[in-house]
Amino acid sequence: MSDRAPHATRARWLGRAGLALATSALALGGAEAVLRYRVATDDAPGSDDDWRRRYRHMNEAIYRRSDDPALIYEPRPGASVEMEYGPAGFDAGGLREDRDVPRAPREGVVRVAMLGDSLVWSEFLAVHDSVPRRTEEALGAGFEVLNAGVTGYDTAQEAAWYERAVRPYHPAVVVLVWCMNDLMIMSGPFERFATPRERADKDAQEALMERVAPVRRETIDAVIDAREREASVLLFARAWGLFERWRFSRAYVDEYLVAFSEEPRRARVRAALRRLGRALEADGARGLLVISPVLEAWDDYPWRPIHDFVAAAARAAGFTVLDPLDAWRAASERPEDMRISGDNLHYDGSGARALAAAVAPAIRELAR
Repeated sequence: MSDRAPHATRARWLGRAGLALATSALALGGAEAVLRYRVATDDAPGSDDDWRRRYRHMNEAIYRRSDDPALIYEPRPGASVEMEYGPAGFDAGGLREDRDVPRAPREGVVRVAMLGDSLVWSEFLAVHDSVPRRTEEALGAGFEVLNAGVTGYDTAQEAAWYERAVRPYHPAVVVLVWCMNDLMIMSGPFERFATPRERADKDAQEALMERVAPVRRETIDAVIDAREREASVLLFARAWGLFERWRFSRAYVDEYLVAFSEEPRRARVRAALRRLGRALEADGARGLLVISPVLEAWDDYPWRPIHDFVAAAARAAGFTVLDPLDAWRAASERPEDMRISGDNLHYDGSGARALAAAVAPAIRELAR
């Protein structure tokens, strides 16, 4: 009896262990199957490819190669294409306007020109929802705000575009909305109209990003996705990816921060602001530089040094500077409620109104 008892105990223990292992294996197998099904569903072809096709077509239709090598490309006067929000394009003067804009300002009206990239052009919004038009509404009677934004332009191109196309409209106030990607060569129209030599500059930029920060905000998803595609057990790969994200969040880096670390890029911004500042002074116009923040959580914001650099460079070039970051943080404005889904730079309709509300008082002050 005493010999059989230990054997029976071991048998019960082994049986329970086997049952636990079998249950765990079934649970893991089920979780693995569910995860693979969801990944397969998420990866199904759909609107993302359609979106890229539409915007590639738009860039090809409304821009052209510029005869100014500093610009590379420029708006095609009078070009327009239909997008999901309505017409997108430029008037005969290269502005994003759906109304007649005479070269001379109307009597009694303060003309304001807003310079910038796709954030000002308002790439994902209709004209009436654009940042310049919302700014005009916030200013009220007696003001006119022209949309002189060009998708993909950096600060140097914006300075050249002012001299080429905006100066003839004689604005009294020029607002330059500075975006974090103004430190970089961006895609969009550039890809269509750049020469091989100019593309080589962008390739060198991408090589820098890979060398300095092979895993960063823009690449971590791709790195983890590639690991999951190659994994024998997707569940374990997903768990490892969660750990990687946690580790990355402790040493955050993205393309904006990598570009900012390069002194030649900072020097290009300083030189461009000086050039634009001199042009505005010569024209008797007042300059306002608005720093558009990265629309991410305000309580963990690693881009503050970029704000400080741009503000100092702009003031040295004669600009009044407006940085809405601290005011929005104090007012508990949620950046997630101000931006296009999946995009931490571009404003949606409510964000355009919030930016306009911040900019309008500064314009009024300059126009006095």
